[in-house]
Amino acid sequence: MFKLRKDILTAQGLAIERRNALRTLRAGPNVIVDPEVFAARKRAFLDRLEREASQGRVDEDIYPLLRRLNELPWLYTTSSCSGRILLASVRTPSYSKGKGFVPIAKWHRAVTAEEVHRAVEPHGDVWMLVRGGILHVAVSSARRAYELISLAHKTGHKHSGIIAVNRAGIIVEILGEERLDIPLKLGGREVADLEAATAAANNVLLLAKARLAFLAGMIEAKYLGGPPVDEESIRRALRALSRCLWT
Repeated sequence: MFKLRKDILTAQGLAIERRNALRTLRAGPNVIVDPEVFAARKRAFLDRLEREASQGRVDEDIYPLLRRLNELPWLYTTSSCSGRILLASVRTPSYSKGKGFVPIAKWHRAVTAEEVHRAVEPHGDVWMLVRGGILHVAVSSARRAYELISLAHKTGHKHSGIIAVNRAGIIVEILGEERLDIPLKLGGREVADLEAATAAANNVLLLAKARLAFLAGMIEAKYLGGPPVDEESIRRALRALSRCLWT
């Protein structure tokens, strides 16, 4: 059986994991999510979610979506991020963050150039990394997995897919395409305009969060009795937002 591992350190490794997970799914009767194991894991993750939310460890703007998702009997969430701006002390970051990667500041909201400047000042090498939202959920069947992946793709989360299969569920990763890496300081010297870099980071984060809201609306409409979503109107609005942010 497949297990979700924390040691997937490269894009190639993640691609291999996904291919193997799909191969396992296609094995047919040999792939069985155990309902009792699934239910037990769901209870455990729900308890963890509420505990971490009470400790301020869950992004406030994604918490309502997580609560709603966990109302579905065939799904539970395992980890999430609503999108973030991260500053890291590192010479050359890689997909796996790289040797010597030290986070020095992190925000799940728009940030000011002054905040960035204060965080950057004591360090010799600093990169700004912006990432869109990410959700990991476990579902009880392949049909539900593919439904979610289809919704994710429709809302612009193009890098979503199945990443693992085990008795506790089929693990789906929902991942947006928004990403930005900017070197701010190298060898003690600023190599980017902090005002411009901060503005670009905020724009990417805003677009990523708007896309995540689109996904939340689609899930509400399809599974939770929410109002229908005018998909084409929202896509046009997102394209217009993207144009406005970069002009």
